[in-house]
Amino acid sequence: MKDTFLTYDFNPDSTLNYFIQVPEKHTSHLKNFYTLLIDLAQTEDEIWQNIYHRTRAEIKSFINNTTFEHTVYYNLSNTELQKFTELYNTFAKKKNIRPAETQRLRAYHSAGILAVSFIKQDNAYLSVNFYRITTQRAANIYSFRPEQHGHKYSASHLGKAHRTLHWLDLKEFKKLDIQFYDFCGWYEGNENKELLNINAFKEQFTSNKVLEYTGVIYKNPVLRFLKNITK
Repeated sequence: MKDTFLTYDFNPDSTLNYFIQVPEKHTSHLKNFYTLLIDLAQTEDEIWQNIYHRTRAEIKSFINNTTFEHTVYYNLSNTELQKFTELYNTFAKKKNIRPAETQRLRAYHSAGILAVSFIKQDNAYLSVNFYRITTQRAANIYSFRPEQHGHKYSASHLGKAHRTLHWLDLKEFKKLDIQFYDFCGWYEGNENKELLNINAFKEQFTSNKVLEYTGVIYKNPVLRFLKNITK
């Protein structure tokens, strides 16, 4: 299995080839993938001013009026990775969405390109982000709000924490000279209200939408056959 992302180099030389957000559609096997990007070469003030004014106010309110911990882990232990993966899977089960791709997370972890960030208050995780980190992008592959706090906090407070986490994370990645903050997806349909709401959340931070391509190419003819008969 081979993962390829953010490159013009098209070389499906493995039995199973995953192409993730590549800039050109080399084959019909690749599907459109829209995402939103923030150019971290901008000044911090330029990035801040491009954020929706009410979102800026919520972030300011949370930072100025809350005692909290913000952490970005770049070198997680296996135990920490397991803990955060389980937190996400609990969230995913409740939301009736797919669980974390554990094999891919482990591969990113082994390659040293996985990061996990969080905001914590009173020893409870209010918001957590998973990232695939390269010099080109910090790609936000999972973003969620664990329910560890027993409904202690209002939806408004948790929303502020979630927005603040993205802001503090992108500031952190800017310091590392990463080129773009990638929200890693934008729903192009108009029927799924939950996905449209996620679009609206991301668009509070940027309107810079780009089209890329993602898909799987099976070099092995047996795998290609099995894929076709299971469609």
